[in-house]
Amino acid sequence: MTGKIILWLCALWIAPLIYFMMRNETRFKKNLAVGVTLPQSAREDGEVLSLLRRFGRQEGALCLGLLAAGLVCLLLPVTMGVSLMLFLLWVELCVFLPAIPYARCNRALKALKERRGWRPELWERTGAVADLSVAAQLPGELGFSAFLWPLLVSLIPPAVDIVRGEVLYGLILLIGAACVLLFYAMYRWAFRRKAEVVDENSQRTAALTRVRRQYWKRMWLWSSWAMAALSLGMWLCQLQPVLGMAVVLAAALALGIYSIWVEFHIRGLQERLTADSGTGSYVDEDDKWIWGMFYYDPNDSRLIVNDRVGMNTTVNLARRAGRGIAVALAVILLAMPLLGVWIIWEERNPVVLSLEEGELVAAHAGSRYEIPLEEIADAALLEELPAISRIAGTAMDTVDKGRYRAEGYGNVTACLNPQEGPWLLVVTADGRQYLLSATDPAETAAVWQALR
Repeated sequence: MTGKIILWLCALWIAPLIYFMMRNETRFKKNLAVGVTLPQSAREDGEVLSLLRRFGRQEGALCLGLLAAGLVCLLLPVTMGVSLMLFLLWVELCVFLPAIPYARCNRALKALKERRGWRPELWERTGAVADLSVAAQLPGELGFSAFLWPLLVSLIPPAVDIVRGEVLYGLILLIGAACVLLFYAMYRWAFRRKAEVVDENSQRTAALTRVRRQYWKRMWLWSSWAMAALSLGMWLCQLQPVLGMAVVLAAALALGIYSIWVEFHIRGLQERLTADSGTGSYVDEDDKWIWGMFYYDPNDSRLIVNDRVGMNTTVNLARRAGRGIAVALAVILLAMPLLGVWIIWEERNPVVLSLEEGELVAAHAGSRYEIPLEEIADAALLEELPAISRIAGTAMDTVDKGRYRAEGYGNVTACLNPQEGPWLLVVTADGRQYLLSATDPAETAAVWQALR
């Protein structure tokens, strides 16, 4: 029950966050509202304001509905697997449903724009740009040295574990260092030098470009340091579970809060910097954005492009690689609930403990642990399960398997039903420890009698 509560309470904020992001789209930034370029005069137009208010109400109703659905799922008396499946379905709804009112409002605003003849002069729609001499002199990309320190910090935990002989867990912790390298590669790959052109005002262009570049740098650096902290926290979880979990949660919370703040802060700066734009000549690229959300321009050779507002980037769907990335992300997102289905299957499979051809075998679903009987140096039957914390493996209501740390015993390989004992502690001649039990207590008792 505790795991389900933590799972849902850590994610229910997604619905209001998306709501505030969508409501922010109604505030004019770079002459845009809900992905449509409009002139200064349209900002006080009654029809425009009516469409934006209706869009805000629709997003608000969706947010309340999603929150209510999430709270109901939280309170349902279901297993962790079912709860996870419902949770992932709920996340998908949070992603897809708010996009429907957005697309409808975008289409309505474009239709109104056509009826009113709100079009800029020809040169802004055919690719001409303002003087970029100021923007071209802005600071360039960060070098690798800026990412070196978080990389070194993230390498300390796996290095210590590998030296101590915990090779498997050390290799798992190398994921942190790999992520830092990935963040640097993504920063270099997606850092765009194209200026943020809104109109012919070159100082405005320089300011908007500087804002995006500065916070793009800071975001990836923060992410790298957060990943280093996560690696440290996961390492501490082996020795000090409470302290390690506190480090992990603090790093994740700090990165989440900073990311949200950066996104809204950049949007606020873009709004203020372009408050007086749209009265003369201005850039209009609406024909390159499907529903205001998806970029499609066959004449643009770039794969990664900046989103029109905020800090993020997106792909050019006119490129084959862009379509491949979009399809892959969609498939991953749609397939996420299958993880819950897999957990349900794991939960419903029994843990089996048996003696087979000179081996003690513990099996569950696709996992199998085999201990030759001649290697067993000692065995004991425990009536109480010691407090265990996972290092690497699976932890569910009906089964714990993988590498664990057991209070009073140290590191153990576990394959057991935590709900009902007894539990079998097996020690091999080379010092390896196994904590085992079957879903059926009679199986555990029978194996213990045979070992005696």
